[in-house]
Amino acid sequence: MKKFCSQNCGTSPLSILSIQDLHVYYETGRGTTRAVDGVTFDVPEGHVVGLVGESGCGKTTAARAITRVIPKSASIVSGRIIYDGKDLLQLSNRDMAALRWREIAFIPQSAMNSLDPVYRVGSQIIEILRDRGGFDRQRARRRAVELFEMVGLDDKRLRDYPHQFSGGMRQRAAIAFALALEPRLIIADEPVTALDVIVQRQILDTFKDLQERLGLSVILVTHDISVVAFSCDEVVVMYAGQVAEAGPTAAVLAEPVHPYTMGLYNAFPDLQRSAGTLVPIDGNPPDLTLTQTGCRFADRCPFVLDECEREAPSLIQANEGHTAACWRRGEAAALRRQAEEVTTWQRS
Repeated sequence: MKKFCSQNCGTSPLSILSIQDLHVYYETGRGTTRAVDGVTFDVPEGHVVGLVGESGCGKTTAARAITRVIPKSASIVSGRIIYDGKDLLQLSNRDMAALRWREIAFIPQSAMNSLDPVYRVGSQIIEILRDRGGFDRQRARRRAVELFEMVGLDDKRLRDYPHQFSGGMRQRAAIAFALALEPRLIIADEPVTALDVIVQRQILDTFKDLQERLGLSVILVTHDISVVAFSCDEVVVMYAGQVAEAGPTAAVLAEPVHPYTMGLYNAFPDLQRSAGTLVPIDGNPPDLTLTQTGCRFADRCPFVLDECEREAPSLIQANEGHTAACWRRGEAAALRRQAEEVTTWQRS
């Protein structure tokens, strides 16, 4: 039987971050790509929220929009990003820059790319502490040692260059950088993707321990639903730039309502299921440069109705604290039974 991570605090905590009807578009040679197209979700204070979905579903774009560090080809068209009572989209560039690192820190997908290859790792973290935190050199050095100890790195490695670190060590260093100025919110973009499964578990254990010990709020971006199951209190399932389903991780993964979530669940290994029954979802996500009508998952959904192709369903409550955008949400229990069959997902 699968076990899912969930911290039940008894009452719903206040949200440290609320994303409301966010739209982020890219201008490309082929037209406007609506990468994030009406995304809404909250991050309860002290909780870990997972953004999960296939590549290209908009999860990284949504996460980066929070810090307003997005490519030049992208623009935040509309929406609100409320952090601690302030709309980040209304702040000046100077005020927004002051929040980065101090209040909101970002762990990038590739730790190697975030480290300067020609400077010692310790020099880089000390520079952040001095330039952004106002530390003097001696205090910054002490803080760097403390941070390395927190993430399980020997402080002697502060003298090394990034290329002398293994992938797991670089990821630990990236976590140390993010924690440097004691932020309240951390956004981690695919933090364990390039690591082997043993190192993944070690990094996730370290990250989870730090999150609980420091009371951090976290957005964890991943394509791996097993990472969500292990690490996250809440999950937001994204598809084609929109939220397909969201709610407490235990509830969403135990009783998914949206067929897309059911399909992702099928790719999650289960000891009670034979090794040959992991089945991919046929087809590809829609082209987001084209005008979309109906449910965006309709072309790949084994349970599609005519109504699904005509009109897009709204994201509404399916169960307490659990929302889904599916016309057949009332039939979820029956659909889940069908979704367990391999033949349901196989197209002739």
